[in-house]
Amino acid sequence: MKYALALFSLFLFQVSVSAQGFKGELYYSADAKFFETSDSLSFDQILILSQKRQFNPWAEGDLSQTEVSYWVEIDLEDFLNELEGFDSLYFYPYGYEIMDLYLQNSKGVQRIESDRYYNNIFDRIQYQSTQYFKISKSQLVDNQQLFLRLEYVRSKIDLTRLRFRFSTPAGHNLLTRYISANSFKSQLLAYFFLGVAAVLMIFNLILFFNMKERQYIYYGVFLLFQLMYYSQISPLLASFFGYESRHFYFWIGTVSQVLINLSYLLFIRHFLDFKVTLPRFDKVVTGIAILLIIIASLVGVIIWLNPYSELQEHVMNGQRLFMAAFAFGGVVYLWKVYPNKLVYFVIAGTVVFTTGALMTMFLFNLDYMVAGSAIESTIFALGLSYKIKTITQENQKAQLESLSSKLGALRAQINPHFIFNSLSSIQYLIQSEQKTKALSYLTKFSKFVRQVLENSIDVNVTLEKEIELLKVYLDLEALRFDHAFEYHFEMPEEDSLIFQEVPLMIIQPFVENAVKHGLMPSPKDEKHLWLRFKEDEHFIFCEVEDNGIGRKAAKERKNKTRHRPSRGLMLTEERLKLSNSWKEDVQYIEFKDLAQGTLVIIKIPKQ
Repeated sequence: MKYALALFSLFLFQVSVSAQGFKGELYYSADAKFFETSDSLSFDQILILSQKRQFNPWAEGDLSQTEVSYWVEIDLEDFLNELEGFDSLYFYPYGYEIMDLYLQNSKGVQRIESDRYYNNIFDRIQYQSTQYFKISKSQLVDNQQLFLRLEYVRSKIDLTRLRFRFSTPAGHNLLTRYISANSFKSQLLAYFFLGVAAVLMIFNLILFFNMKERQYIYYGVFLLFQLMYYSQISPLLASFFGYESRHFYFWIGTVSQVLINLSYLLFIRHFLDFKVTLPRFDKVVTGIAILLIIIASLVGVIIWLNPYSELQEHVMNGQRLFMAAFAFGGVVYLWKVYPNKLVYFVIAGTVVFTTGALMTMFLFNLDYMVAGSAIESTIFALGLSYKIKTITQENQKAQLESLSSKLGALRAQINPHFIFNSLSSIQYLIQSEQKTKALSYLTKFSKFVRQVLENSIDVNVTLEKEIELLKVYLDLEALRFDHAFEYHFEMPEEDSLIFQEVPLMIIQPFVENAVKHGLMPSPKDEKHLWLRFKEDEHFIFCEVEDNGIGRKAAKERKNKTRHRPSRGLMLTEERLKLSNSWKEDVQYIEFKDLAQGTLVIIKIPKQ
């Protein structure tokens, strides 16, 4: 952020300079003449050639050649007037690989060797890539000439585009606090993209460590290599990746181009899950990934041994064209055969990124690639969000299906429990020759079973149907125990509560427990059971109250008879937990001991 603010301040400074009417030229572009030779000449021989006027301007279209020395004669006579009052000037080189400067001193002419990668003698302006060298006026040959020797080992540049610029100390001082509009726009775009890329990289690394899916680590690495490569736009950013060592920086910048393609390819492979969806195409992608690893290793070794090697340039250009062709071919193939909408994010991102890379390759403007990468990163960020959303929805669907299965299984364990008890009661009535009661019981039991079967397809039923089932069940129990108790239902005045859904047969185990262990052992003549219903924002509350013997006496009675503990209450609590979508630590069942009897409060999560 502080670097971005610095750039903005410099841009404001530029506007301020213009507003104050600064009329002078920051640069003086000197005319230069050249002499080309493949021979090794001494500087004295070069001076003789200069005196014989053997130095000439470049012919249109001249390209640099290897194993050739280009001697440059720069006459600064016209510029010396600007240097009055100054004892030095600043030289700004452009388009060189190997450059020797010839400067005069007390012992004659001194040769100062400079090499872009191994021995770079030039300093750099902080906020731009402009390099400079400070020269004393007394170091100029004949007090007005500067001689250079250029050599090109790898690049083939248009020699007519070479520029040799100079400035006064005052002009240089202004340049150090000045940034051009074009440079400002390029760096601002770069900072914006790299800032977004850095945030996305960290976000993807966090996702990887939490979700353990490779697509996130590959995309995070892809963004990291982009940060390395695009840092060349701004020296401030480049300094984080070894810019001061130009050989190392050239090595890391070139290799990172291959690694960008490699990590991008691996990200796409896992993002679209080629191994499952397109196993044959996955083998092709895996093979290309191995090829890119070999290319990155080969180029890395070549540059480390000789940064001027033409072989690495041919390999890199071949790699760029091959990956561009594969990208467009792969896009067409995926568009035709891939079965998921995720492919549209890949198609859009790949086309934009590849187009920006090709425009940069042929138009020599990195802004196109930066803009393409920025759009591509946005597209893939949306793609990852879409995929996460899709996976989340699929997981939720699977969880709901699993929940439905578990609830069905638990309900299946409760229904036979009640059916067994009911058939035992019918058997008892028949054996005791109570035929009328047996027939009435059997009629109500068949009605109850029919209602349960009608609702068995659904995990949940309305509270209205649940109450109907409870009434039939209580009628059965009342017949079984010769109407020894009465039951009462209390509902709020508003009847909207009856339309709320609850798990089927969720209250029955508590009613059975109250009748069997609370009311039936009681010696009282009047035995009552109350069921009350109310609600709040998240829960339906059901109160089951009886005026029986209470929990303490019931427990003592169970211990004496060695009664097998019922699983109904335990299973019901498990069903309540499974039906709670908030996953809170909630107490679903609360028992309260009353002066006469027991009160059970059941919290049923709203569906």
